[in-house]
Amino acid sequence: MIAIAGSPRKGMYSDRIAERFSSLSGAELIYARSLKAGPCRACGYCKGEGRGRCVQKDDMAAVLDKIRSSDGLALISPVYWWQTTAQIKIVIDRLYALKAEDLKGKKLAVIMNGEAEESDAEYRILSEQFSQMADYLGMKFFFLGVGTPEGNEELFGNALLKAEEFADTVRQGIY
Repeated sequence: MIAIAGSPRKGMYSDRIAERFSSLSGAELIYARSLKAGPCRACGYCKGEGRGRCVQKDDMAAVLDKIRSSDGLALISPVYWWQTTAQIKIVIDRLYALKAEDLKGKKLAVIMNGEAEESDAEYRILSEQFSQMADYLGMKFFFLGVGTPEGNEELFGNALLKAEEFADTVRQGIY
């Protein structure tokens, strides 16, 4: 599995959750903020002449190859305005270069953390959005939304425990 951490801020809650998830699930961790990757240009090269390869020669080429050869993809991001961060959004948009068979049957695990309580609608909305994406791509979907208000180490500790359980669930493929 390839895990991509989407926080623009090094060492913050999302990074720590991603690191814990990756270590327990066996995923290779990539920090989206470290990628030199441009947004999708919607040029269509990948669907035609490129045969599943993006026209852009940047860090995403290697990431896409890793995703092709893995059993799944994990996206870990703080919630920014009821969405992922811009760093994760670039990765998601660049997945367009992959062929449907590159993703079919693989796992899609998503962890979203935000300041809101875990019962907040933002997690339900994000879960539904990613669930629809996974269904469309034929992927096995796993979602965890955790409330991690900045500075609340007790809630963050609880979030880490949930990420550990989630890693085990994803590793075992139980959903």
